[in-house]
Amino acid sequence: MLGMLPEKYLEDTLRYRRTLVEMMLERGMDESLECELVRRSLLLSPIVATCGPAGPNAAPFMVSYLVKEEYLEEALEKMRDISKKYWGNPHQAISSAARFLLDYVYNEDKVDPSRMVSHVMSKGHTWINIASTGKATLAFMVPPDKAAYEVRTRASIVESGGIYEYTNMLHDLMHAVPHGERSHPWYPAILFEVEEIYDNSYKVLGKRIYPSTS
Repeated sequence: MLGMLPEKYLEDTLRYRRTLVEMMLERGMDESLECELVRRSLLLSPIVATCGPAGPNAAPFMVSYLVKEEYLEEALEKMRDISKKYWGNPHQAISSAARFLLDYVYNEDKVDPSRMVSHVMSKGHTWINIASTGKATLAFMVPPDKAAYEVRTRASIVESGGIYEYTNMLHDLMHAVPHGERSHPWYPAILFEVEEIYDNSYKVLGKRIYPSTS
């Protein structure tokens, strides 16, 4: 599937996010990297738009990529091991999480960028609409005006199993394990499966780039 998605889309999203993780592993979370993460917030946390019984709705969600099915259990075992070994050890936890991201989530041999995950923290508008329609659109932006993408997806709520654990463990690696405590329990996951991608940059303004129209 990796070869089927547009190269520019992969470069601007998946590969650029990998670069951010490499920077974090090389020099730690310094002030310049923190500023860069803020600038790229709509790449890491795109706006998720839905429509349905709850009405038109849009909200930011932290979104990551799902590994290919054949690597899911291997990835889960690795995350469980990191959590067990480095719970409450900030330096080891963060560096191990970064290496995990490079080895799995941003490894083009193991990841499926056509499938993304997040978790939904309430049964509000997004939950209601996805449960009813099975649809969601993600809006990514790479500032200041490098790229913008509208990604239309088939969406589903996942409340148990490997994808549910994977999604919540990813959150734990970055936000719970380093501190040795959770600020909230695990939540249901959302699985986004790419159906269409539109280039919404100012030079193109809404051209469909996946599936190809040529």
